[in-house]
Amino acid sequence: MSRLEGESDALGGINAGYAHFQLSRALTALDNDASPNALARIERWQKVLENLTHGRALYGSRTPFADLPEWITLEVATGGFATGNLLAGGELTVHERQLASSIPGIRVGYERLDLNRWHLSDEGVRTLQERLTKENYRIDVPEEAALLTVAWFLGQQRVEEARKLIEQIVPFFERVRFFPAAANGRPLSMAEVEVFNAGQISLRLSVLSPQSRLTVQKHVVERRLPLYDAAVSLFLLTYNDGWPCRYYPEGWFERASVLGKEFDIATEADPRRAGNYSDRVAELLALLKQCAIDPASLTGRQVGRIRRIVGDFVGKHGHPESEEHFSKRAQQRHHVSASAHYLIARAASARLARYPVSEGIPDFAPLLEPITNEEAKAHSLNAGETIPPSVRRRLERCRKGTVAELIDHGVITSADTVAKVLPAMTAQICSAGYRDVALRALSAATYRAFRRRRSLLLLNMQRQLKIDDLPWVKALASEYEADVLAVEGARQALVEAAALTLAAFPQAILPNKLLQEFSSLAESAKLDLPFVEEIAADIFMGAFAGKYMEAAKRSVRLIAGSLYARYYDIDMEQLAALSKQRKTRSNSGVLADLCARRANADIGRWSPASNGTIIEQQQILTTQNLAILFDDLGLKQLLHDRLSSMAESCFKWICRRQQMQIKLYHARLVMLKNTAYAWRQMVFYLSMLEPSRLDSVLGNIEVHFAAQSDAFRERFTPAMIGLRLAASGRTLTMDCQKREKGKVFLGWTTERHWLMPP
Repeated sequence: MSRLEGESDALGGINAGYAHFQLSRALTALDNDASPNALARIERWQKVLENLTHGRALYGSRTPFADLPEWITLEVATGGFATGNLLAGGELTVHERQLASSIPGIRVGYERLDLNRWHLSDEGVRTLQERLTKENYRIDVPEEAALLTVAWFLGQQRVEEARKLIEQIVPFFERVRFFPAAANGRPLSMAEVEVFNAGQISLRLSVLSPQSRLTVQKHVVERRLPLYDAAVSLFLLTYNDGWPCRYYPEGWFERASVLGKEFDIATEADPRRAGNYSDRVAELLALLKQCAIDPASLTGRQVGRIRRIVGDFVGKHGHPESEEHFSKRAQQRHHVSASAHYLIARAASARLARYPVSEGIPDFAPLLEPITNEEAKAHSLNAGETIPPSVRRRLERCRKGTVAELIDHGVITSADTVAKVLPAMTAQICSAGYRDVALRALSAATYRAFRRRRSLLLLNMQRQLKIDDLPWVKALASEYEADVLAVEGARQALVEAAALTLAAFPQAILPNKLLQEFSSLAESAKLDLPFVEEIAADIFMGAFAGKYMEAAKRSVRLIAGSLYARYYDIDMEQLAALSKQRKTRSNSGVLADLCARRANADIGRWSPASNGTIIEQQQILTTQNLAILFDDLGLKQLLHDRLSSMAESCFKWICRRQQMQIKLYHARLVMLKNTAYAWRQMVFYLSMLEPSRLDSVLGNIEVHFAAQSDAFRERFTPAMIGLRLAASGRTLTMDCQKREKGKVFLGWTTERHWLMPP
């Protein structure tokens, strides 16, 4: 017996059982979930079982199907079992159907074959070459990059290399899609990362404790309210001439006595402290118990109280035995009938245990399926229950995707979180080793699609397919320069991270932790970018390091003559002259002197407030890194279409924060500082807009301001006047501010801030 045959036999026995188990689970889950995902899961495992039963697949090999090369992207089920379906094959996509209908001569039933061939025609090659230039394509499966690569070779007059690549892929033209879908533009981020891995979230879910509020709510709805309804019904039977306790029908006292005992039992089981009640339920049940024992002992005041409680109940809820009230109580019971969230969290934790603990999860569909019968038995749940939002939000924290996707899903909620994932993102961007710009974009898109491939089950220490094994990637090996990989990759990561962070959180200055990552990336990219950190006011020593001087000097070429310069009354000649003075002083105090003069503050005083005013002027002159990012890294062009919404988002954020009810004095100061920083960011974004777009955005800002409360508008009007003046071409000198009653909105002051709410 050969080694290969032995392995096949052993493998067949084990894996067939595993496949049967997975199919059984999928079928069981179908009782509670008939969604397309559930049906697709069943179909995948049926195909795997058929492959095992009929010997169609050699699982454990890099090529489990003899008629398919290793580079074909296969559909792979849990555990590494390929179904035989091709991810770039199967049913025609929407894009393929639309394209087929728009091209004459595409035959019905042979659409994919004819479309692949059409992309090799003169018109098809021109289309692909235009997509390469504009980068307006989307690659979801690596195969979709193949004909783009052919088009690139033909554009370089390298016909022989194009021919060799075509020879490798043409046998699969009928089954596989080798061309991309159209897209509106290239995404800002191309690398997939996660904030937390599966192991971390699994642990957190497993130790989630019961929520006391929900436990109390469940007890009240299921036990106390039915007793309340019954007590009201019993007292209604005693009414005569509009008063209770005037008539007792036969059996009334026995029923009242039983109800009183049930209430005592419910009180002992109440998750709240027994006997600590001040609600009407407890009061009415206590009066019922007394009446059941000795109705004559009820005082006139107590009878009046019974009349009031019962009357209010009927007036608000109707008769407790009416159909409408029954329906309402049934709805309440339905709302609390779901299993406790902490129990569902434990089931979700068990699901996560099936994934690699050190990685995030890109495909969330299996995690969000309803509770199966097996899970219901194991965790005391109801089969078919859906994953509640509170558990889903926790699960989402280990989602894996691009930074943009994680921001959209609410997983990344701040620039600090971007700083946490940035190193992983940087490591994935490895496409910058290509000399040609179009190839860099194509390689990045191919790599991203390749990373979505699921690994195959392999034996004998075989390695998984690498991206270099793809024929269209291998064909470009001569274009790849490993020595520039780190440089270009670092720059790409820096641009992506900066653009995404500012677009998602436009109101916030870049935090120091993120700037540390940016500085590291800039160094790796061999870029001289003087990023400046936010300095704490209580440790400021009266001087700024040389990079602050350099950052201020570089801001001149971007903000000279802008709305930003007019609003903050920046003397451009004075700012440009800083670089000439830098070498004449050894302590880099020139910039600090200028900032102190602008703040009308003295350097050297140990006063956090005074230091804060000086530091804020430095942030104004350096733009706190915005000028460097927009000019040196080209974010002005990259974020061109987002600048309007970014500026408006800043203003809306400022309005919300300024009108929050904040009691603590220090918290108010922090709010003022942060909103002033957001205002500065907004003014900068406005300064990057063309005049026509600027007028439109300012109009939207005015409309939003007019919709705010009278008190806020009265307080904030001076800042709005200042913005209007700067937008009209005026410079906000001190004389101008006094004359026009406008103000420059700053966050730091040594006196009581003029925007401090009463």
